[in-house]
Amino acid sequence: MNYDDLKDILMKKVEQELYNYKHNLIKNYTPEQIINEAHEINFKEQIRDILDSSMLGRQEIKVLLKTDNILAELYDYWKHSNGNIWGQLEDRVEEKITKMALLDYKKNREVR
Repeated sequence: MNYDDLKDILMKKVEQELYNYKHNLIKNYTPEQIINEAHEINFKEQIRDILDSSMLGRQEIKVLLKTDNILAELYDYWKHSNGNIWGQLEDRVEEKITKMALLDYKKNREVR
């Protein structure tokens, strides 16, 4: 599978996760609760945009495809950090993906 195909699959997975998250909010939350979630909605959309515009490596894409809740994982990692919101978010997303890919690489080497 070529790079563009992998990236397309990743982005479809991310879009589906975002859709499911929003649909769950609409279905199960009151309007007031949804407003309280607006910050998280916004940042998950920004994470999606970062992933879409980033030149991720094949290994990074593959590890993200193995991750059940990509946006939730990256958002949770980011929200425990301090600093400039956008720059920090972008740095934390990239840092987490690199760590995930490294762990996956090490795990795959041990299996052989």
